[in-house]
Amino acid sequence: MTIAHLSEPLRARPPITRLEFVQYLLCQPLYIMITLMVTEALLAALTTWLMIRAGRAVTNDTFMVSDLIWIFVAQSASYLAGALSWYFAERAGFRAFGRYMLQFARDNHSYTRLLSDKQAREEVEPFLTNTTFINIFNFMYEMEDQLKLLLGLIFNSIVLGVEIDAGLPAAYAATFTILMAIQLSVRRRIADIYLENQRQNNRVIAHGYTAWDNVFSGNRYNWRLWLGGFKSKLRDCFRAQVKAIMAREGLSALGGIIGLAIVFSAMTYVVIANAGDTEVLIALAATLPRQIEMTNQVHQLTSGWNDVLALWTRLGGVARSMRPEPDPNFDRRIKFDRLVLREDGRGNICSSVEGAMRLVLAKRRGRVLVRGDNGTGKSTLLAALKAEIKNRAYYWPTTDRLAFRFATQANLDEPQVYDDDEDELRSRKSKQAGFSSGERQLRSLEEIVQHTDAAIYLLDEWDGNLDASNRAMADALVEQLAHRARVIEISHRDRE
Repeated sequence: MTIAHLSEPLRARPPITRLEFVQYLLCQPLYIMITLMVTEALLAALTTWLMIRAGRAVTNDTFMVSDLIWIFVAQSASYLAGALSWYFAERAGFRAFGRYMLQFARDNHSYTRLLSDKQAREEVEPFLTNTTFINIFNFMYEMEDQLKLLLGLIFNSIVLGVEIDAGLPAAYAATFTILMAIQLSVRRRIADIYLENQRQNNRVIAHGYTAWDNVFSGNRYNWRLWLGGFKSKLRDCFRAQVKAIMAREGLSALGGIIGLAIVFSAMTYVVIANAGDTEVLIALAATLPRQIEMTNQVHQLTSGWNDVLALWTRLGGVARSMRPEPDPNFDRRIKFDRLVLREDGRGNICSSVEGAMRLVLAKRRGRVLVRGDNGTGKSTLLAALKAEIKNRAYYWPTTDRLAFRFATQANLDEPQVYDDDEDELRSRKSKQAGFSSGERQLRSLEEIVQHTDAAIYLLDEWDGNLDASNRAMADALVEQLAHRARVIEISHRDRE
């Protein structure tokens, strides 16, 4: 491929849906988790059946210690299967988060225009830092809890219906149907409440990203402004959080009362209808703790729908943020009439990004200096060029948060416990202190020269933090790049 073929328009990309995002969870650990949960529920139902059989054995005066042992073994095995399922739930969650981050990287590595889009970063960065990680695992935990409750109710209801009275599983089914109908009737309102709660949470999280700069800079003016904004966002977040909690807990309380009324009415009917049947009454008494537990589980299953709905809504935010769209007015921020692209002592004025591209692609090597006053869009122009040239260009932005090997290695394998040698302690602390901004700038540039091989280099203020001697060294490195590739640069001190 020649340098003239590097510029290709970015295609419009469809957004990621929640269903597509949830597919990241589909993997072998998830399937093992589900298998273990089914096993757990079957063993719990076996325990219920053994309890009924033990009650009948008491009636017939044939109860033995082995009956207790089998109940202990079955219920213990159920607990173990449930505990083991959480291990595979964690593996599935970490796999899903890893796949999410990889997909985000693949989908957005060409969208350099988003780098300086403050609104897009405020909306998306909370998902990259912790919101998505938390939401994935909360979703996993809620789904596991819900599946555990559902399977337990189904298998235990079957045992109760077969061994005691068919009215008992019917009561649980009726309770579930009524409570779910209530939940579905208010789902839109609940979803709106949770969506607003998430939006306000993200505002507080995003505001916290600037805490370090505003608090530790020591400027009382900026600190007061930051604190005022934080208090305002925190109040809005508190109100949204309270509304979400009250909506959830109010429905939860209503569901619990309705569930108790239906199930206990059915149990009363069974007692009255079988007043003379000792075996049935003893079986009912033996399983009474289990049935009270199941009543609570029906209530938890339906009330848990609110949490699943909330997480499903939040996953919508995650999915929408996977492919953020850049500002459509991005190019308009470039004041081309006030920019000059200098090469070999000649100044060139371009009227558009396309015109700048023609100048960039005119030669295979050499340096082009972008000159202009502050606010004319020099950095914006480099980001626009990167968006056009894509992966064949190496882009080094002025807001450098790129990953470099020298910085990574400085933090590897550093022991956290030191001996009593004060000189060694001081030396290690000095090493851990890291690099000055100028040292980082120079080391980054050295690494770019040694380990990258791009057709075009877009360097934004590569000398911004360098003194005269280090600037000369950095300029020599940039010159090395210019001998093998095209270098488009913004210099802190314009070159003559």
